[in-house]
Amino acid sequence: MMRAPLLRLWVVAALLAALAATVWWASQSAHDREKSVGGLRRMIAEGSVPWADVQRVTVRRGAENITEFVRRDGHWWQSKPFDFPMQDAEVDGLLARLAEVQVRESAAVDSASDSAVATGLTPDAPTVEIAWGTGARTVRLGSRLPAGFAWMCTDADPQPRVARSTLHDAALLGDFRQWRLPFLFSRADLECTRLVCEQRVQGGVERIEVVREGPQWRLVSPLRTRADRAAIERWLEALERAQTSGFVADSPAELLPFGLDRPTTSVEVHSQRQSVAADGSVQRVDEVERLEIGSPVRSGAAERFARLMQRPDAVLELDATAVAAAVPIGLLLVDPTAAGCRAEDIAALRFEPIADEPWRLQRSAGEWKIVSTQGEWTADRAATDSLLAKLCTARASELTLERPSADLLAGRIVAESFDGRELVALSVVQERNNGRFGLDDGSGVLRIHPSSFALRLDAQSCRPAAQRTNPVDPPTAQVP
Repeated sequence: MMRAPLLRLWVVAALLAALAATVWWASQSAHDREKSVGGLRRMIAEGSVPWADVQRVTVRRGAENITEFVRRDGHWWQSKPFDFPMQDAEVDGLLARLAEVQVRESAAVDSASDSAVATGLTPDAPTVEIAWGTGARTVRLGSRLPAGFAWMCTDADPQPRVARSTLHDAALLGDFRQWRLPFLFSRADLECTRLVCEQRVQGGVERIEVVREGPQWRLVSPLRTRADRAAIERWLEALERAQTSGFVADSPAELLPFGLDRPTTSVEVHSQRQSVAADGSVQRVDEVERLEIGSPVRSGAAERFARLMQRPDAVLELDATAVAAAVPIGLLLVDPTAAGCRAEDIAALRFEPIADEPWRLQRSAGEWKIVSTQGEWTADRAATDSLLAKLCTARASELTLERPSADLLAGRIVAESFDGRELVALSVVQERNNGRFGLDDGSGVLRIHPSSFALRLDAQSCRPAAQRTNPVDPPTAQVP
C-alpha cells in the first residue's frame, strides 16, 4: 500500500501540473486560443469587439445600394435609405453571424497582386461595417466558392481568408425591407385621444370620428352621440395588432400604380406623448399616425397597397384582416344602451307619460320613493332595479337613424344626477300592437328593443304588487 507521505507528494505534483497548464493556456494569444483542430479561427478575434455596444451596422452591396442600421434607445432603426423601425432580432442575428464567422488559416492567397482578382475582394466589393463608441470594423465579402464557402477579409487582417458563406447569405441575399417592424400603429393604446377613418365613396367621403372624453368615448361623425366604449377598445386592439404582410417598394417614382395618389381609405390615430422637461414640468406633444390604403394588389384581390404617412417612402401590402381592422362600421361604434350612464349615478328619474300625469322616482335613505300629485310611496326594489337595468345596461337589439312618427310617442324619461343636473332625456316610443320599443336620447339614434323589453312609464309599475290598483298594461303609445 502507498504510504500517506508519498500519496500527498503525488497530489501536490498533480496540482502543480494543473496550475502550470492553466498558466500556459492563459499566456497564449487570443489568436492561438481560437485555433481548432481543423485549422479554423474566428475571423474577428474574441474580445476585440464589444458586440453589446455596437451602435451602427452598414451593409454596402454597391455604390448606390447602402443600408444602414442604428441603435436608438435600445432598439434598431433603419437610417438609410430612410428612417424605419426594425425588428431587433433580425439585426442582432446579422451581428451574431458576423461574430461567429470562422476562417481557415491555411486557405489564403499568397500573391498580393493576384488576390483581388482571385478572391473578388476588390475595392468595390460588398462590405459589412460595424461601429461602436471608440472603434469600428469592416468586413469585405469576396467571391463564393463551391460547397458553401466564400472569400472574405477584415480591415484588421486584410489577407484573404476562406469561410462558410453564412455571412454572405445574410448580408447579400436577405431582403432588408422584410426586417422592418411590420406593425402599422404604435400609439393605438390608452394614450389615444381621437380616431378618424375616411373612405372615398361615390359622391363624396364618409367620415367616422370618435374622441375621448375622460374615460368615455363620443362619436362626432357621421353623427354626434355616445360611443360604445367596448367597441372602441376592440377597434383600438385591432389597430394595435394590425400589421403589413410585406413591403413592396421603396421610394417609388409614381404612386399611381399603387392607387396611393388618391387613397380610397385613410385611418388616423391621434395621441399625446408626455415628457418631463428640464424644469420638472410635464409637456404633452400631439402625435398623429396615419395609414393610407390604395388599390388592390391585383384585380379582385382583397389585399391592398398602403403606406404610413409618418414613413411615406415605403409601400406596404395589407391583407384582408388588416384592412378590416382599419375600417369599422360606423353604427357598431354607437353606445347601444339607452341612458349611457351608471345606475349608481342616477339620483332620480322623472317620468312624463303622454297618457298619464308626470311622477318621480327618487332615492331616499337607501330606498326609492314614488312621488306624484297623489302622494308618496316606497317603490318596489325589484321593479326599480329592473327599470334601471333597462335604461343603463340593456343593449339595443338594433340601431337606426330613422325618426319614428310623432304620434307614436309614449312619453319621456329624464335621469337626474345627485347635484340636480339632467344626465339624459329619453323619448320613448313603441310600435303599434304592443310591438318593439325605441328610445332616443336626442342624438338622432333610435335604440330599438324587442317587445319583451316591456318598458312602463306609469307609476303603478314601480309600486309593490299589493298596492297596485290597476292591471299592468303596456303603454298605449307605440313605435313604428
